[in-house]
Amino acid sequence: MESSEITNQEVINLGKAIITELGMEIECNTPARWLVHYIAENIHKSENCQGEEKEAAERKCVDAIFKLWHHRSELPRGINPFSEFDSVFRGLSRLDNSSQKPYFNEFSQFDHQIAPEETAESKQWVDIAISIDKAAKELVSESFNSAAVLAITEKCRKILKLAPEGSGEDIRIMLSFISDEEANSKENEIKAIESKIEKVEALKSICELFIEKYQKDITQIDK
Repeated sequence: MESSEITNQEVINLGKAIITELGMEIECNTPARWLVHYIAENIHKSENCQGEEKEAAERKCVDAIFKLWHHRSELPRGINPFSEFDSVFRGLSRLDNSSQKPYFNEFSQFDHQIAPEETAESKQWVDIAISIDKAAKELVSESFNSAAVLAITEKCRKILKLAPEGSGEDIRIMLSFISDEEANSKENEIKAIESKIEKVEALKSICELFIEKYQKDITQIDK
């Protein structure tokens, strides 16, 4: 996020939101509190002075807001407006490293090339594996959506809506949860939930199939 890409007023609006939402929560004698007070002081000057004094106050204000915004992730818990989202980011990071591209995705192009002589039973288990993958992804996505809804507080939401474009990947991810939430109509939301229920019901049936298989395996071992 570069200052040349947005207007000073947009930056000042962001600064006002940060001060309003966080100013009273910052403990005394911390650099963050000093910076918030410095921003507030220069916002007041920029709005109540004229000429060179106004321009100087505005420049100081914008520079301080950029400094605070760029280092938002380094702010201690309780001051950082997005600290509640930390666990969501950690989870997403683990998914990106391990489950985002599971090994069997490499073989997805063979789905339409299954030999006709392949046994029906073998293909059935392949289909089950694919169904589990789809349902599991749905549940993982739903879990992260639920976590995000709880993590994005009203305070956090107000600041996010004022965040300039290009603020960083963390802001983009948080905004994506808000936009998804606001974009859905009531009718589409109901359809989406019904679709999720169908997938979970299918997964439930598959789990019962596995229980039956394992019970048969035990019976075979005990013979």
